[in-house]
Amino acid sequence: MATLLDLKQRIRSVENIGKITRAMQLVAAAKLNRAQSRAHGVRPYTDELDRVLGGLAGGGMEESEDVSVEFTYADERPPVRTTLGRLFSQHEVKKPGIVLVTGDRGLCGAFNTNLIRAAQQFMNENSDKDCKLITIGKKGQAFYRRRSTPVVFSRTGISDKLELAEVKEITGKLIELYANDEVDALYFIFAKSIRAALYKITVQKFLSIPPVAGAGADDNYIIEPGRDELFADLLPLYATSLVFSALADSFASEYGARMAAMQQATKNAEEKLGDLVIERNRLRQATITRELAEIVGGAEALK
Repeated sequence: MATLLDLKQRIRSVENIGKITRAMQLVAAAKLNRAQSRAHGVRPYTDELDRVLGGLAGGGMEESEDVSVEFTYADERPPVRTTLGRLFSQHEVKKPGIVLVTGDRGLCGAFNTNLIRAAQQFMNENSDKDCKLITIGKKGQAFYRRRSTPVVFSRTGISDKLELAEVKEITGKLIELYANDEVDALYFIFAKSIRAALYKITVQKFLSIPPVAGAGADDNYIIEPGRDELFADLLPLYATSLVFSALADSFASEYGARMAAMQQATKNAEEKLGDLVIERNRLRQATITRELAEIVGGAEALK
């Protein structure tokens, strides 16, 4: 049976844990507001680029497969050059690339576990193909490193402020995979933020631009030097916005999951603290009752 001193120590420990989880909940809530504003703010930009590029593709682009696409980094590294034909292969996908976006830290419930499970399911469903794995975030990297799974490219320690240089570095690496013929399609697996603590595990094909049927047939625009050249010029912006959007959604979802997990942990700590206080009071009452009984018994013996 626990002594009164043991219970006091346990109560103090639970109180300290509750203070920590409460503080983490408040920090996550503050970061969540900023992350959600960033995630929801970039969507109209990405959607508009998607509409414009879809219109260009639907309007017809002759001999577009050989049109060059140049992606520049934010620093002085040489640009990545490829062609529309490599980025938009019309053949059956044989070398899919999986871009798994997890968090760098834990204490966010099943957030990282759900993402890794989705990646595993995707690889199992495409086990007959030459799947390539790209991880963004320490949790995904650590999971596959423990299992000695080959990872083509890994990136950790990304700032939740999403600096343009970091986003362009990741985008450039992905374009390089196309340029070097290491993949013929890329699929992002990330958590899309819905609201506060609600997110959806999403598998989204990278650079998937469905042509808008009939686009350009009745418009009065003259596009110079041509649809395919304009498409190629806008594509790097679109690719960067897709990566930015996926990372922004992932951060917002992670903070929402952490806020919910810490809220539940704080609630559990409060319930445990209540149970320990009741147990301490019972033990104290039993001790007082026993001492009173001993005093009364001693007094009776002296009569």
